[in-house]
Amino acid sequence: MVNNFDQLKQIADLVAAQFGSAAEVVIHDFTGELDHTIVYIVNGHVTGRTIGDAPTQSFLKYMNVNHPRKSIEKVRHISHLPNGRIIRSSTANFFDEDGTLNSSLCINQDITDLVALENAVKGLSESGQFETSVLSTNGNEFDLQPSSIHGMMDNIITEALAFIGTPPDKMNKDAKIKLLQFLDERGVFMIQKSGQKVCELLGISKFTLYNYLEEARGKEK
Repeated sequence: MVNNFDQLKQIADLVAAQFGSAAEVVIHDFTGELDHTIVYIVNGHVTGRTIGDAPTQSFLKYMNVNHPRKSIEKVRHISHLPNGRIIRSSTANFFDEDGTLNSSLCINQDITDLVALENAVKGLSESGQFETSVLSTNGNEFDLQPSSIHGMMDNIITEALAFIGTPPDKMNKDAKIKLLQFLDERGVFMIQKSGQKVCELLGISKFTLYNYLEEARGKEK
């Protein structure tokens, strides 16, 4: 358990009490297994998550040693749940002295009713706080993930294959390196046994995988 858990829990309870049942507050602990990072959640009905669920793909980027560290991941970020509800999110990440992500505090507020009210009285106000565009179903989808970290890995691999657009058995070296770069940027290789799965997918040895990864990381710099 992270050292600052008690303090984060107090903040989570305070935020939830301030904003009410429409505000989900989540604490992630990244010092243990990636399969179960949510260690505390208030108003989990907002996104349907519970204690013990896995993190989102965006968090894997911050755990990836090749990704730049930031104390704040996102503030007032607008996204949509699969059921159409509109979510405004802010996240604070906390790091060890060596720069390793150890915990996060996330606020996910359901603003669907606020947006509807804003648009209902739009003609009475000089300018609205919420843009009408957030009602569009073409906006970002909230980054809900499977409860299993390996289910998340499978999703990212599927995205990578679609991004490359070439079947694994038809990929040349450059395409394989590009695919590995895609996976690496999303923190896939932080997941246990991910290397073995990718080797089997691409039909390469672990030695070749490490060499290709070095080339991919060299291209990122």
